[in-house]
Amino acid sequence: MKLRTIAALSSTLLVSSAYAADVEVYLEQNISSNATDHGVYTTEAGAKINTSENGYVTVQFDDQGWLAAGYGHRFGITEQASFTLYGELGKWDEAKEILVEAIFDYQVNENINVFAGYGFSQIEQTSGLMGGDDIDSHKFIAGAHMTFHGFDLNYEYTHTNTDGNNGYIHGPGNSFWYMTESFRANEHEVILSKKIGDWRPYLKYTYFNTSEGNLGYGYGQGIGDSNEFAPIDNDHVWTLGVSYTF
Repeated sequence: MKLRTIAALSSTLLVSSAYAADVEVYLEQNISSNATDHGVYTTEAGAKINTSENGYVTVQFDDQGWLAAGYGHRFGITEQASFTLYGELGKWDEAKEILVEAIFDYQVNENINVFAGYGFSQIEQTSGLMGGDDIDSHKFIAGAHMTFHGFDLNYEYTHTNTDGNNGYIHGPGNSFWYMTESFRANEHEVILSKKIGDWRPYLKYTYFNTSEGNLGYGYGQGIGDSNEFAPIDNDHVWTLGVSYTF
């Protein structure tokens, strides 16, 4: 079973950016993480397409089999404040996910804006051999965006509470069962970018931290024949990317 958290495009590069651009596309490459230590270098691409002055759709995919599409709408409250609702459907080989986020954004001045919100995601296993509970996550989001000397700096903090789950896979002659404990995680994401004409190259650093919870599984003819448990690892992720607006 592959577990994966799929985040909405909540960085300034794609969601909080100026709404004048009709289409924005991006391409990014994971260059360092726990996955790259095992030889997995993920390439991701996507697009944000404005459908109206305040509405937009997103499409995202990577070379590991993930595909997602979403819709967001920004509601203006005052000249400085806005509220955005975003929904997304994502899928990969073993599962699919529903994601909903609500973000409040406030423009402090022409160089700084802050935001906060709530997100909920539910992952459902879709393998024909697999059964079990859905995985629900509640996300509390806060961050800020700053511009200085032609550069943009984005910081986003996400605190996630994820419910544990258990399930099973039945195969010819035996059974396989698995369990995931409930856990909490903190994620810090920093993006430094610079707009050069219609291009915006960026460097993204993500720190995923959790000291709670374990991933575990067991297998055999009967539950408990064999089992193994492992802590959920912290991760430092470095990503290079570029976006283009037209």
